[in-house]
Amino acid sequence: MHNKIVLIFLLALTAHADMTSFYKTALQNLQYDKSYTLYKKANKTSQSAVTYSKYANFSLDGAYSKTYAQYLPTSSGSFNTTDISLHDTLDLFGKNNYKIQTLRLDVKSKKKKLSLKKEQLFISLVNMVALYSKTQMQLKIHQELYKKQQKIYEKLENLAKNGDITTLDILRFKNTLTTLQTKIVAQTQELAKMKAELHLYAPNQSIPRLTQTQLLYTKKDFLAHNPQAAINSLDAQKLLAASQGMNKRYIPNVTVGISYEKLDDPTAYGDNHSFDVAVQMPLNGGNFKDAEALKVAALSRQTQSVEYKIQRKNEYIRHYQAYINAKNQLAILEKSLKDFKQSEVTIEQAYLKQYVDFNTYLQVLKQALDVKNQIIAMQTTEYLEATIINAIASGKVYE
Repeated sequence: MHNKIVLIFLLALTAHADMTSFYKTALQNLQYDKSYTLYKKANKTSQSAVTYSKYANFSLDGAYSKTYAQYLPTSSGSFNTTDISLHDTLDLFGKNNYKIQTLRLDVKSKKKKLSLKKEQLFISLVNMVALYSKTQMQLKIHQELYKKQQKIYEKLENLAKNGDITTLDILRFKNTLTTLQTKIVAQTQELAKMKAELHLYAPNQSIPRLTQTQLLYTKKDFLAHNPQAAINSLDAQKLLAASQGMNKRYIPNVTVGISYEKLDDPTAYGDNHSFDVAVQMPLNGGNFKDAEALKVAALSRQTQSVEYKIQRKNEYIRHYQAYINAKNQLAILEKSLKDFKQSEVTIEQAYLKQYVDFNTYLQVLKQALDVKNQIIAMQTTEYLEATIINAIASGKVYE
């Protein structure tokens, strides 16, 4: 059992080596993780601010007044009053704890959203690499076909000189070669474009080849990773936290303070010093209604988790069925390829001896070319789907 696990790990590592390196470079270039780290740091600072404000919510008040009195024994008939007070509002009953809880849930939600972005990026890159590889292989068989048919064209020119073939047949063959050459030029330009686009994500990285053909993980492994469902669950928890916070609005705040009053009144007995404690209790009944609305919204959000789980199962089915379909078709096509190659050789000899006309020759060539292109398409799909399933199921795409 241990040897089997080690073998699966080595196969996964080997199969993903190039694609993983390319993907990791793209991640670094896009700075997804750096963005999350900065957000996490800012969130932690916000949590500290909430904690600080629970016990250190100070306010400083100052007042100055000048009073005029007719019978004061002062030359001006007036005196000054200076008031200074310092208050601190304390959350002794955890009234605002939901704010910290919400911020912590925000961090988890941001992490899951990052995982979703990473998954989408990986799938996008794999599709781009698969299309590049597919076009590259198609270009190769088209170039080989053109090179081979160019030699046939030279032989046909010799036959035309001897009068064994008409000028019209030569012209039709040349036009077909021109069409094929145009396709080769277009594919070459398309490859250059795709290569440039891929290098935008991972500069100076060679474009990897997809070589994975086996599923190394199970459906259960794939379904165990569901960022969208996790995001939905965390959103529901945030709504519940907000609801609980709204319910606690009736909990009182405690305010403590000290004050000092300096009196210049000659009839007074001295300055005043005081210490005060106040309890403030809001009586807004609307908060309970708001809390109930948030709770209902949270329950509604929780019910959507079933939908996201079904969506994930559908995603697996789509990838898996595409993989199985490609694998089965590929087995059939590869068995028939030998016969089509033999047909190419036979029809070439028959055409040069003028046993068959140009249309028959061209039809056989197209059939053989179609089979080769279908094999490339099925191979690409097999590699593509196996890579996506294994990357998600292993969890490596989220690291």
